[in-house]
Amino acid sequence: MIFKFLNILGLFNKVISFIFPFRCSTCNDLTDTGEGVCSSCWPKFNFINKPYCFICCKKFEVDFSEVNICAACVIAKPKIDMIRTLLEFSPETKKLVHNFKYHDKTSLAKLFAKLINNRFSEDLKDIDIITPVPMHRLKRIFRGYNPPQILAQELSKKLAKPIVPNLLIKKRITKNQVGLTKKERTKNIVDSFELNKNFSVKDKVILLVDDVITTGATSTECTKILRKGKAGSVKLVTIARV
Repeated sequence: MIFKFLNILGLFNKVISFIFPFRCSTCNDLTDTGEGVCSSCWPKFNFINKPYCFICCKKFEVDFSEVNICAACVIAKPKIDMIRTLLEFSPETKKLVHNFKYHDKTSLAKLFAKLINNRFSEDLKDIDIITPVPMHRLKRIFRGYNPPQILAQELSKKLAKPIVPNLLIKKRITKNQVGLTKKERTKNIVDSFELNKNFSVKDKVILLVDDVITTGATSTECTKILRKGKAGSVKLVTIARV
């Protein structure tokens, strides 16, 4: 009886795959699996591989030592203790990320979480709590979902760490950061987040999750709020950096 059910289920899955075949989230060509990216697009992505800055994950052309720290982080250490990001922004990366952010390709979160875990699990093994950069509730109604939260949920499964989706709250609507200068981004986002008083972050290592980092204004503002709550350390993971 069980084998008969499994055979029917297998046949059903084949029919579904035939009617709704897997397509690449970048070029839309057919793919053999539901991973989200075809073999032709995969080599076009600019993965951030070592050597990179131990703090901000900026790529180096030359490996100087076991622990590389870029000049910018030496001169002015970021408020975030560690940043880890998968990809540098490129036309292919942009399309992939935008499909995830704006076009309901939320299944890509599984792929991103898998890659982040494979590459950075050692750097993230000491975290206590995972939380996404929050979206204002009205914006979320129009968008339908918060991409960093979807990614954070998948990372929680991969890293076997608890997620607190509403640890941070976006208390006011801000302008879209796209197209703003670093100074404008910082001014736009200031005082727009607050810590959920139902949770304590004292002495905790927090993993903040976002989709893209550009100037770091949003993640820095979130880190300030977590620091005020006496968080022990704040790390950030993103899919891509501009």
